[in-house]
Amino acid sequence: MQLKLKDKRILFELEQDSRQSLGQLAKKVRLKKETLFYRIKSLEKKEIIKKYLLEIDIYKLGYQFYPVLLRLQNTTPAIEEEIYNYLKTSQYTSWLTFCEGAWDINLTALAKNNFELKIFLDDFLEKYSEYIAEKQIFATSEITYFKRSFWLDKKPNKIVSSGGEFKEEIKNENLKLLRILSENARMPLVEIGKKLRVNPKNIAYQIKKLKQQKIIQGSRVFVDFSKIGYEFYKIFFSLKNMTKENYSKLTTYFQQQENILWATKLIGMYDLSIEIEVKDVEELRNMLKEIKQKFSNLIKKHESILIFEESIMNYLPEK
Repeated sequence: MQLKLKDKRILFELEQDSRQSLGQLAKKVRLKKETLFYRIKSLEKKEIIKKYLLEIDIYKLGYQFYPVLLRLQNTTPAIEEEIYNYLKTSQYTSWLTFCEGAWDINLTALAKNNFELKIFLDDFLEKYSEYIAEKQIFATSEITYFKRSFWLDKKPNKIVSSGGEFKEEIKNENLKLLRILSENARMPLVEIGKKLRVNPKNIAYQIKKLKQQKIIQGSRVFVDFSKIGYEFYKIFFSLKNMTKENYSKLTTYFQQQENILWATKLIGMYDLSIEIEVKDVEELRNMLKEIKQKFSNLIKKHESILIFEESIMNYLPEK
């Protein structure tokens, strides 16, 4: 689908802050509220907008992201769908994609520690180990999201980065609040209040407090890249000479490229992964060529996978 300029502007503003009101959005995109509401609903109906995401520093809650790559064997389309649906409904799945290349499934599990991760993997492999030819599991030490510009002549207002071991104490009520918002960041305060049986003013206060603690880092829109004519690739890099200064140079470069969305520091077979949106494989090759030329002193090797379906994205799935 070819996005109209107004729709790109709407997506850009929702990407910066998906919780802002219709009134605030209308002023920024210069549309009447009624027209804006119709356009947003149209983007949702076409499934260009898949959901509204709350950006949460899960490390501050005592969680860890574990990327997992799976290569399948001896399957049929029905078995693959069964495996995929199992992972879709798992309480540990934070991100789930179908892939093309050396790997068939790329997911990110959310767990408090290695023991929780083991529970998830043991249950999964007990059911489907005969269909798993190979798996790779990583831990993450830092994740950075570069907010999209949606190909407008505008710079996103920030990047979102988190990592480390620092943990904030959080009440159970606030954890429930975060889980609700992680499913729909645009949910009105009144509706949240009904779910939690709490006054909406108190909800607003708790959200403000969670922002001050930097547990809530912001909100954005979850867009189906394939609906707007783009291909989505994940690239893994093995690195050398990786100092804090060199990694900072890498992330600064990534931030300047409007096609690059994520950069994740990994512990495992690879040291770094990025996610890229491109128009075609030729654009991907040109970007990789530039990255390897610019950072030849840092990059040992890389591996690319095509993501053709992105099903689940949730910073804090329901446990």
